[in-house]
Amino acid sequence: MESLAVAPSRRLKPAPGKVRLSPMKSLRRIFAFMRPYGWYLFFGFWTTVLPVAMELSVPRLLQFMIDEGIRPREWDMIALGAFWMFIAAMIGALSTLGQGYCRAVVSQGLAFDIRHALFRHIQSLSFANLDQMQTGRLMTRVSSDVDVVRMFSSAGLALLLRVLLMIIGSMIMLLLTDWQLSLIMFAVAGVSAIFIRYLMVKATSLFTIVQQKLGALNTLVQENLAGIQVVKAFVRGRFEIDQFGESNDDYREKNIEVGQLIAVAMPILQVLTNVGTVAVLWFGGLSVMGDRLSIGELIAFNNYLVTGMGPLLFLGNLLMMAARAEASAERVVEVLDTEPALKIARSSYKASSRGEQSGRPLRVSFENVSFHYSRRNGGKTNGSNGVSGDDVLHGINFNAEAGQQIALLGATGSGKSTLVNLISRFYDVSGGRVIVDGVDVREWDPAELRGNIGMAMQESILFSGSVRDNIAFGAPAATLEEVMAAAEAAQAHKFIAQMPRGYDSAVEAGGANLSGGQKQRIAIARALLIQPGILVLDDSTSAVDMETEYKIQAALESLASQSTTFIIAQRITSVLRADQILVLDDGRIAERGTHQQLMTSSRIYREIYQSQLGEIAR
Repeated sequence: MESLAVAPSRRLKPAPGKVRLSPMKSLRRIFAFMRPYGWYLFFGFWTTVLPVAMELSVPRLLQFMIDEGIRPREWDMIALGAFWMFIAAMIGALSTLGQGYCRAVVSQGLAFDIRHALFRHIQSLSFANLDQMQTGRLMTRVSSDVDVVRMFSSAGLALLLRVLLMIIGSMIMLLLTDWQLSLIMFAVAGVSAIFIRYLMVKATSLFTIVQQKLGALNTLVQENLAGIQVVKAFVRGRFEIDQFGESNDDYREKNIEVGQLIAVAMPILQVLTNVGTVAVLWFGGLSVMGDRLSIGELIAFNNYLVTGMGPLLFLGNLLMMAARAEASAERVVEVLDTEPALKIARSSYKASSRGEQSGRPLRVSFENVSFHYSRRNGGKTNGSNGVSGDDVLHGINFNAEAGQQIALLGATGSGKSTLVNLISRFYDVSGGRVIVDGVDVREWDPAELRGNIGMAMQESILFSGSVRDNIAFGAPAATLEEVMAAAEAAQAHKFIAQMPRGYDSAVEAGGANLSGGQKQRIAIARALLIQPGILVLDDSTSAVDMETEYKIQAALESLASQSTTFIIAQRITSVLRADQILVLDDGRIAERGTHQQLMTSSRIYREIYQSQLGEIAR
């Protein structure tokens, strides 16, 4: 069987991060997912504002207690100030409690909705799209990148709002207390803002690369686990370890670079803060000695300075968190913005719209079909959507009448699997037309088209669950009797019945607890159960013995009235009874005919026959 997947290059380096002209553009897109949680956002906002307001009232109450209570020894004023400070603390605490609940609902709902949207969108993408997206990188975006955005929406966004309110509120209170000393705060804040802006640009670029490195690392691990048998068989463990070490080292180095940026940023902001504090105390002390300020006003001013400059220090960390969230949001948005390469006609054809019954064999025609894969960004996509590549199929013409059995033979890479994948419209043709039931596949509703096609591939993909669940994957409502009938036709019933729980026996991920032949027979049963109009068997009996294969062939012949069958096989015994045999060579139909016709007219076919069966009477 030909592989349609291009192995991703492990030495492919991520593109360098881009400096964004529009700050937080991707995060703003992502935050559109928060709209269903409007009431929680409303209450979350006010439960953030209230604690800030209460905290900003404390220095003013302290000033009142000093100037009106402690200095003149008015104990009633001291008690009154203490009482209102207690009330402010209680209001702040209760508001923070409510804010935590709202924050949890919004952040978890946001993550849930983004993951759901990502997964749904990935399901809508065509093979041409998915060939460009490595599995490990997609997994990183669905898991790690979404989690980064969730953490920012949970803690970062609320804290950022709180910090900004604290800074703005402190500046207002500083102005109200003493506008001349406030100039010191504004000067320090201005310099800090310029420095933080530089940090944002630098950090966003770095975090983009960090997430790309993580995606590359996940891809490498996913490939290794998927191909662990090959790795061990060819004793390539050391090579794989070295490759992982190189990728892991790249990831570590970029994270260290991020850590260094944070390590440099914090001391600089602390120095700016301390310079501002010293300047305020110096000039404020002189103002007190000159009777321009009271001691209570100076203490209140210094508290507001600390209240404003402390969050300014924390703002650096928060903006770094925002930069990381922006980098992850951009990667999420990139997937969501990927347009499916296959365009669906506005008025899609449905066989069911004509009131026809299911289980009817469908006629298939190829009219001068050519096809090529194209390469873009190291991936593979249909030629109509990218830079043109070499043709895999050239000028394919044939008709498969309803109910016929069509066999495809040819060397590896001759285009057999590509040809049958065009019937399901996994890719669009580069030229010509593929016609099913008299209608171009590009005019079919894709779900309707594929619902009429049953496929069993050489690499049988099974899912975690029961044997019955796997056979009924395409027809979840099928009864046990229907499942058993499909299994019997696929010669799978006998071994399933011998399993501990029969059809309810567990299947491990990927069918790890089944043999290759057992997996193939379950896959064939899965294809037969939906009673498809077109049945595609892509080297799907390569792991079963000759006797079992013969029985499967006999069952398929009895089902000829239900399906038009395409068989790709390495064993020539699988195709001897086919109504039409197509011999492919380098993407072209080199020969066609029945077994008897090809034994007479085709040198390629005779060589295949004699190499497998020897000089046997014809």
